[in-house]
Amino acid sequence: MTIYIPQINFLNPNRKSLFILTRPFYTEHGWKNDENVKKRWQVSDDFRYTSNLEEADVLFIPNPINTYSKQELNSLNELCIALNIQGYGYISGDFGKQYPEFSHLIYFRMGGFKSQLSIKNQGFPVAISDYCQNNTIGLREMQKQPVIGFCGHAQLSYWKALKKQLVFIKENVLRFLNNTLRKDYEPLFSSGFQRAKLLQKFEQSPFVKTNFIYRKQYRAGAITPSERQKTTQEYFENIKNSDYVLCVRGGGNFSVRLYETLMMGRIPIFVNTDCLLPFEGNIDWKKHVVWVEWSDRNHIPEIVVEFHNKLSNGMFKELQQANRILWKETLSVNNMLKLLKSNNKVE
Repeated sequence: MTIYIPQINFLNPNRKSLFILTRPFYTEHGWKNDENVKKRWQVSDDFRYTSNLEEADVLFIPNPINTYSKQELNSLNELCIALNIQGYGYISGDFGKQYPEFSHLIYFRMGGFKSQLSIKNQGFPVAISDYCQNNTIGLREMQKQPVIGFCGHAQLSYWKALKKQLVFIKENVLRFLNNTLRKDYEPLFSSGFQRAKLLQKFEQSPFVKTNFIYRKQYRAGAITPSERQKTTQEYFENIKNSDYVLCVRGGGNFSVRLYETLMMGRIPIFVNTDCLLPFEGNIDWKKHVVWVEWSDRNHIPEIVVEFHNKLSNGMFKELQQANRILWKETLSVNNMLKLLKSNNKVE
């Protein structure tokens, strides 16, 4: 697949803000097919950058969609129409805000609400580093009672819940003032409060074991490098020492913990709050997680126990391995390019 990427200011770029599928072609001197860079990203020679528009199979928009004007996006769309190719970009940030849509542009995003968005918006994984040393996850043996893990911000504080909701109210007011006809409003959701309520249900169940570390702040308020290292180690040790890990949305309608749990080869308890998940047409997500609809959250311990009881020890271990492979291989940059290539078509 041959990829065209519009030029950016290479003198002072924010590399981490670039669309991750463009980064295997990024060099300080511009977009290139640099063997060392591609090797670092483990991207095969099946994918290459071209500066010649006539050769392009696809167009990648390098900066976040929310940094372009409607006119700029329209120009990119017109370019794709002229070449009869598809353009791809990504939307950064937590909020599920809608952006102008165009016939030949697809937006990848982590946040957003599936029921509010068109098929022009597709889910995308959170980019995280591999915490497993030597690619070893250490398979857990199946126990009669499943061990439920969680380490993070969770607190039954009505005051903090109200403060969180005020953030969404402010965002919704700004959207209303911008366009009174819009429908993409953020539901009022206090993630720390809602997580605490779900954790409490597990603690009240006699059929599960719990492995919870409650934080009153994000990363326990760690500031110094040593504090961040300590809390990060505690976080991943908690996942490692659990069978299942509660994964609920945070400030945005997506869970970073979902991908961290997969990376560690454990089983996410995915609470679906109208989420967009990556490559849903290619990945059967319900085979990799305990799927809990938000409307069924009050029965979450029973749902997990029922899922657990249907597994044999062999199946339990196979699922751990499959989740690690899903993160390591299927959601790698190279394989996402492969999926995109196989799915790529102009509507």
